[in-house]
Parts: sequence; structure tokens; C-alpha cells
Amino acid sequence: MKRIIAVLMTAFICVIQAYAQNGLNIAPFFSPEYTARPEVTMLSLKGDKLHERNLTCYRSISVEGNPAVADKITAAVLKDSADARSKEVSYKKGELYFGFYFLGGSDWHRRYILYLNRRPAGKEKVTLIFIEGNVGENTVKNMIR
Repeated sequence: MKRIIAVLMTAFICVIQAYAQNGLNIAPFFSPEYTARPEVTMLSLKGDKLHERNLTCYRSISVEGNPAVADKITAAVLKDSADARSKEVSYKKGELYFGFYFLGGSDWHRRYILYLNRRPAGKEKVTLIFIEGNVGENTVKNMIR
């Protein structure tokens, strides 16, 4: 019985992860269309690493040396951030440099977008992180430090 429950819980978590970004403009950037590119680095936590941090989803991509993809990511982040419940942003040289967005939700469905654009600092690199789970804003900030 315990084995069946464990299998069902794992399947449920996988389904949640697959649909976590649904409805967001950033969702396509976590698909193989982008993650299979050589200039894209993706990190995705699974299993115990998620559970230990009270998360249901953690995905991160970094794009280096591809301004076209970086511009698309920036545009998607700006669209999704328009509906954020809270946000912290920083601009450099007139460009969005850093963004921390709480999209809302409760319990295990609190969603966050973190964005870092190193272009104003002279490096052609953009990083996008999506986090979902039963964590508060301060916990997420401490996680990414």
C-alpha cells in the first residue's frame, strides 16, 4: 500500500511540474525548443531536492550569447510581471537588470519568477528562474543567494 501511495504521489508531482508554468508567457522557454540549444543551460530540481525545500517546481535557464532569445525572454517576463502581486525590480542603463516577482497563489501553489539580465553590465547573458511551492518570498530570496 505504501508503495502505491508513493507511486501516486510521484506521478502527481510530475504532473504538477509539467503544468507549473502553464498560462505564463515564460513557459515556452522551458521546452526542448529552447533547452536543447547549445547556448542555453537548464537546471531543474526533482524528487527529494524539491521536497526538502517545500517546492513543487524549480526550473532555471540561462542564455548566453543569443540576444534574440534573450529579448524574447525579457518580453515574456515583462508580460507575466504585469499581473504580479508583488515585485522588486532594478534597472541599469535603462534596461531591466533584475526582477523578483511573486505571482500569487497559496500553500503549495505560490509562484515566483526571478530574472537577471547581465547585458547592462557588459555580458550577453540572461537568467530566468521559475519557482513554485509552499514557500514565502523571504525563503525564495534566501534560496537564490
